Amino acid sequence: MNTLVRKGLPLSSLALLVHSTVYAEPKNDLDTVIVTGTKIQTTIADSATTMWVIDQKELEKHINAGTDLKGALGRLIPGFDFGSGSRTNYSQNLRGRSALVMIDGVSLNSTREISRQFDSIDPFNIARVEVLSGATALFGAGASGGIINIITKKGESGDTKVEARVGGVSGFNSSEDLTKQAALAISGGNDTVAGRLSVAYEGKGAAYDGDGNMIMPDITQTDMQFNQAIDVMGNLEVNIDEQQSLSLTAQYYDSQQDTEYGAYLGPNLAGLFGFPELIEIRKGLKLDEQPNTERVFVNAQYKHDSVLDHALLAQLYYRSESLGFFPFPDTTTPMYGSSVQDTSIFGGKLMLQKEWQDVALNYGGEYASETFSAKQRVFDLQKAMASGAMEFEKLRELQRYPDIDTQNAALFAQANWRVAEDWLLTGGVRYQKTSFDVSDFVGLSQQEYVAAGLLSGADAIPGGSSSTDVWLFNAGGVYDLADSQQLWANFSQGFNVPDPAKFYGRGSYDLTSNPGRATLTNSVNINNTPLPGVKTNSIELGWRANGTSYRTQVAGYYSLSDKTQRINTSDLTLDVDNEESRIYGIEGQFDYYFTQNIYAGVQGQWIRSEEKNQGAWQDMTVQFASPSSAVTRVGYDNLDYGVEVFLQSLADYEDADNNKLNGYNIAGLSSYYMLPVGQINFGIENLFNTTYETIWSQRAQVLYSAVSAPELFKYNGQGRTFALSYSAEF
Repeated sequence: MNTLVRKGLPLSSLALLVHSTVYAEPKNDLDTVIVTGTKIQTTIADSATTMWVIDQKELEKHINAGTDLKGALGRLIPGFDFGSGSRTNYSQNLRGRSALVMIDGVSLNSTREISRQFDSIDPFNIARVEVLSGATALFGAGASGGIINIITKKGESGDTKVEARVGGVSGFNSSEDLTKQAALAISGGNDTVAGRLSVAYEGKGAAYDGDGNMIMPDITQTDMQFNQAIDVMGNLEVNIDEQQSLSLTAQYYDSQQDTEYGAYLGPNLAGLFGFPELIEIRKGLKLDEQPNTERVFVNAQYKHDSVLDHALLAQLYYRSESLGFFPFPDTTTPMYGSSVQDTSIFGGKLMLQKEWQDVALNYGGEYASETFSAKQRVFDLQKAMASGAMEFEKLRELQRYPDIDTQNAALFAQANWRVAEDWLLTGGVRYQKTSFDVSDFVGLSQQEYVAAGLLSGADAIPGGSSSTDVWLFNAGGVYDLADSQQLWANFSQGFNVPDPAKFYGRGSYDLTSNPGRATLTNSVNINNTPLPGVKTNSIELGWRANGTSYRTQVAGYYSLSDKTQRINTSDLTLDVDNEESRIYGIEGQFDYYFTQNIYAGVQGQWIRSEEKNQGAWQDMTVQFASPSSAVTRVGYDNLDYGVEVFLQSLADYEDADNNKLNGYNIAGLSSYYMLPVGQINFGIENLFNTTYETIWSQRAQVLYSAVSAPELFKYNGQGRTFALSYSAEF
């Protein structure tokens, strides 16, 4: 065990202090300091729940092999699904349910459920990742499956330090098969002020499958081929005096596709209408505004060790993002359009902590105000059809979804009580109120008919205001069997609010009663249909142990939600049924050191996902269900050089409607060699060049089955690639 904590930082700080510099080796040592989940900076040994800590070294092993952030986390977090290979992390679940993804304790989730939380930061800027598996009463909506908290690198006092990295990834399939990477950071300071400034760049090329064929462009959630990403991040750490400190972090992130390749759909889009053999990849795409993710992030954290005999921590943050999508055919209107969805969030937290001899109490409140709007770019349909969906000329912009303003306010309290030397009890409560303001909204098709001059007007689906509140509780206990072995049990409640943009703004129109005008006959709106929150109760029993040559953690869990969500494949809207859903399984990890340098490990999750249909349990739809999975690894590391070979395995899954997710096995390799200055990193992804379909590919073929045959949504996994990089600190 080798755990280092920055001097002057008390172990009783709240989770708001995610900027604290903490390093732990080996991973998931019971004395590893964590800041996620309990809102108390503590150790894994004092956590009555499953905790995983992914340190920088472990993360870099897989990044250096050539995968992206969500792909690396899928291999390193037991219970977290494998990555999509695309831009989206849709239904990349944690214990089969949605995960709350945070950067430095600030949520990346939004009311509008757009799955791009991991298209938000370059791994070069990540110090470690902390994961709490299972529902939690201490965080807001979206954490029913758990929390993934990305903790960024911060400046430290001392001599100026320069970090640099350059690298490339290629499968050598063509001159366009090359990903280029470069990053640079400078940090340093004194005991009063320290800071870090970094710039990271990645330019991706084409992606090819195991057969050497270019992978189909993703026109649904978009992919990362020919994508340019830049991450600029800076932070300032200020020690005002012995009792006060201030941390400031700012980030600009831009991930923009710039490709000439498109999915050719045949003459007059015939590939969508019974001739899927015409669908192919072609060069010659003409599209001015291509898919992108653009984010601005600002976070300020203030700490005072003594305020009314409490420790006080305060946080203010701002996050804005603009997410652009690829043109997509609407065969019912008909129309060709792409959406741009904008979200901005301003929020804050105030937390107080009081400690007695055997009890630590943390309590406080938080508030966030979010605004969401979306526009639909409408393209010239005749030009799109004539070119087979290769040429797009924008005609106008319409409103894609209702505008939604969301207010979230919460009060929470959490206590830890050391009942005896071997016993620790934990408990907490959270009260949360969520309010929605939804604008009036004319159906998208009706907007287009009016804009095209086919109608003189259309009625609006009424907007309005609504709110929902919920009480959430958690309770648990940890028992020390020995100095390095523990049992724990935990009960917790999570809460999820379905996507209101997908739920509201739906209506039926009559075109005959008032010729020339679309008359609204009925609708799903905020006044006649309250937005149903989904509450999840979770229990888990776990065991963890560290020995001289091994470490392990395993837990069994069961979670029950009072409602079930389904995507309506005919129009991609969201339905919420008053039928229960349940997910249960076992997740765990075991690492063994044969010698000081040679090790092996296995981790995985066996999971069952079920939902009720007319009172009877059945296998959950593949739209959301997570298959069982496992990762095995063996390696050698003597600190001067090392190599690790890993195998990730995904099991088959079939739902009650006979829709299937086919599993696969792919292997990889990661290695490094220390130089007098810096190190060389070499890795191979998909070592045996296996041809397979990603989970997202198989889900997409079900989700978009009403639009086209599967050929348009078949996204094979990337074939063998080689990654070479150099990284150093000066």
